[in-house]
Amino acid sequence: MSELFRSSRLGFHAPSMDHLDALAELWSDPQTMQYVGAGNPWSREDVAQRLQRAIALHQQLGMAFWTVKLTETNEIIGQAGVVPIEGKNPAPRDWPIELGYRLGRAHWGHGYATEAARAVAAYTTDPAGPLKLSKLVAVAYPQNTASRRVLDKAGFTHLGETDRYYSVNCSLYELVRTHVG
Repeated sequence: MSELFRSSRLGFHAPSMDHLDALAELWSDPQTMQYVGAGNPWSREDVAQRLQRAIALHQQLGMAFWTVKLTETNEIIGQAGVVPIEGKNPAPRDWPIELGYRLGRAHWGHGYATEAARAVAAYTTDPAGPLKLSKLVAVAYPQNTASRRVLDKAGFTHLGETDRYYSVNCSLYELVRTHVG
């Protein structure tokens, strides 16, 4: 599928099973996955299931954790996007929309996560864009200082700690865009 949008160095693509091999390799690394979910690497089967869910979500709602590629080389370096965050509310329609990102360890320290977070926030909250979201949330493990810095740089406000999402204590962030006119 074609590129959905891009930033200066990154292209954001609809999820596809064609991305399975590259993503399975990235998400099999224990250090890369230490702050994702339970902190364990994902098997190829786990990645395939998550990718299938992302494809369905993208087709249904136009949102997902999209595949992120370096525009210069077309190399897949991770995922970033928005999804309904699974909370303790009774129904998915009540779930806020979460901005998230995960990049392979080889691509840390280059500013890609901040660039991805900013690009996804801009794309999804653009009043002329396809989603027109006015509010995003994001969560990070309190000890994941790198991810928390990314959210700060991307314009999110830290709201404190919560156990409302994913049944773990996490730092909660929010970004609110006021659409005028």
